[in-house]
Amino acid sequence: MKSNRERLTEIASVLASYGFGHIYRTRVRTKHKEQDATNLRLAFEELGPSFIKIGQIISTRQDLLPPSYIREMSKLRDDAPPFDYSEIERIFEEDFKEPLSDVFEWVNETPIASASVAQVHKAKMLSGEEVVIKVQRPEIEENLLRDIQLFSRIVSMAPEAVKEMLVDVEAAVKEIEETTKRELDFRNEGQALIKFKRLNTEIDAVAVPTPYLAYTSKRVLVEDYVEGIRGLNLQEIRKEGYVKKDIAEKLVYSFLTQVFKDGYFHGDPHPGNIILRNKQIVFIDFGIIGELSETVKNDLIKMMRAIVFEDIDQLMNLLLQMAITKEKIDRFAFSEDLHDFYQSYVSKGFGQINLSTFFSDVLHVTRKYKMVMPNDFILLAKSLTIIEGVVSELYPDINIMEIASNYIKASDDIKVLDSFSAEKLKLSAYQLATDSIKLPSSIKRALDTVNNGRLMLHIDIVHFESKWREVNKMVNRLVFAVIIAALVLASAIIFVMAEATGVSLFAIIIFIGAGIMGLWLLISIIKSGTL
Repeated sequence: MKSNRERLTEIASVLASYGFGHIYRTRVRTKHKEQDATNLRLAFEELGPSFIKIGQIISTRQDLLPPSYIREMSKLRDDAPPFDYSEIERIFEEDFKEPLSDVFEWVNETPIASASVAQVHKAKMLSGEEVVIKVQRPEIEENLLRDIQLFSRIVSMAPEAVKEMLVDVEAAVKEIEETTKRELDFRNEGQALIKFKRLNTEIDAVAVPTPYLAYTSKRVLVEDYVEGIRGLNLQEIRKEGYVKKDIAEKLVYSFLTQVFKDGYFHGDPHPGNIILRNKQIVFIDFGIIGELSETVKNDLIKMMRAIVFEDIDQLMNLLLQMAITKEKIDRFAFSEDLHDFYQSYVSKGFGQINLSTFFSDVLHVTRKYKMVMPNDFILLAKSLTIIEGVVSELYPDINIMEIASNYIKASDDIKVLDSFSAEKLKLSAYQLATDSIKLPSSIKRALDTVNNGRLMLHIDIVHFESKWREVNKMVNRLVFAVIIAALVLASAIIFVMAEATGVSLFAIIIFIGAGIMGLWLLISIIKSGTL
């Protein structure tokens, strides 16, 4: 294993070889933005399994980097050269204090999958069940956590121009580190499988493998082997007689249920994590799971409601309430940007809102103002984008919005309108009646105030201080110009009156002084750029 210094040198060298040396010398060259994103992905691939995993985690956080970088990070393939089978035997025996032969009738020494974090082998237990054994790569935890810290150190040495691409470097690294630690403990994945299975018990079209918790540890996970069509292979789907539209619709319904009913969704539902078996959609690989709190679920519904009812102020307040803000937000500019964002939805009804685009647009606006949205929200945006891509590939003519609209209309979990209880209606009616009684007297008082000349108009000006300074400058220049004009006029009168006596020196001095002041005023106005 390389020392930290050797690995740091290697990382810096690889990044430099792909053209990232310039980021330490100058600003990021905007004309190479797309190529820089591609080169960063290629550099991560060359740096090996740990950096591939770092890139994949980054790709789930659309708030961290510009869209071009996120797209490239999403292309990182989660495969790696297999490690030796003897390591499987060693790790299993270390974790469970018994050899593989005491538990399994046979284990296929050739892996069915070899990814950046773990390797998967098919096996048969002595009790007869066909299973898969997922075993963590030797030393992957130490290497991955070390590389995260080293990469963080390299980014911290970069100029501000580079750091500005990230919303919050420190928070980003911490979140990547926490996500990595959770994913590197396979006991979390075992519990996620159990919870997901329980929440989806009543949905016949959805299934997950059953984990064997007795043989699940931090580095090992044993679960049912699922036979079926992997990777949503279109040729096999046709051959087996599946209807692509039906699969696509069930995928969308399933995901909407996971989000709005359970608040517990698969965080990486790409085709490699979906198997079709016996007319069921089987989700596998629960390393990344999204879990929405009731508060976040309610806020999501309120946000969509705010869009429907054109309530920009409510949308702005919800985002400010949900986000972590480390800088003072210019509420006026933020409101203007949200208004522009809203215009793309103004002609759409609730059921026509494209959920993945909606979340991506929200993240784009909040990122501009350095607002850090909840991790659940960010992961949801990523997962929705993946699902949208999957179903579009399966059945390009599918109307995802129509499915979402039907789900929303039929679901008890999503209420576009606030519910009204009898008590609420009584209170609202009482308030309306009270306000109605007060209205005539309020109007009379207002008219009396206007009639008596006591009306005071209060105006709030956004950025009042800076605008007041500009008004002050303008007024001062105007007064200065009037004084200069008066001096020129006075000098002319004195000059004419004094012409008969030959005493015009005073007038000449005033005239020259006024000319100098006038020239100074003209130069200052030109310099200000407001001529």
